[in-house]
Amino acid sequence: MDPNTAAAWRDLYIGLVGAGASLTGLTFVAIALDPHQIERTPLLRLRAANAVWCFVSVVFIGIAVLTPRPFAAVAAVAVGVGGLGGAVLLSFRTVRQRVFRQPHPGATVFRAVGNILGFVLAGAGGFSLFDVEQGWVFATLALASVIMLSSGIFASWLLVLQIGVASTEKSSAGPTSPRGDSGAEKPVTLPVTAQQGQP
Repeated sequence: MDPNTAAAWRDLYIGLVGAGASLTGLTFVAIALDPHQIERTPLLRLRAANAVWCFVSVVFIGIAVLTPRPFAAVAAVAVGVGGLGGAVLLSFRTVRQRVFRQPHPGATVFRAVGNILGFVLAGAGGFSLFDVEQGWVFATLALASVIMLSSGIFASWLLVLQIGVASTEKSSAGPTSPRGDSGAEKPVTLPVTAQQGQP
């Protein structure tokens, strides 16, 4: 089979779409374990958003490749715009946090560069797929998908670990009691409703 045709890459992209969709669902399950904690914690919000963003991007890349002509052109442009837009946003966030010393929760420069590379490849491959159907275009989009899957799996794994640690700490703390941290019982004051001397 000619590797320059979409048919030669069809099985690979069907698998990528299935993997991206399944991992997106599993990430939503992980988010549902403790959504209030994720909402309150910037680091967990970052990891959850990163995982979902990467997995959904893989699904859209696969759909763009599998969509028949002439509709594939529209899907390719959407992937190209989304990929380059994601790369610009990630680059801006990384530069802002590193140069201006703003808080940078949970993402190293190496991981940020990996994410940016994945989105740049997706954008370049998407725009190339608009007019050219060659083996290198399909390989570029496949490489972008693998990078995004790896990044999303790592982010969701860290997310689940952090949620598990927090849940264990909550359960080990146990229910609150009227005793303080030292173990001494706190005095309980009750409101006085009757005046002195009354029955």
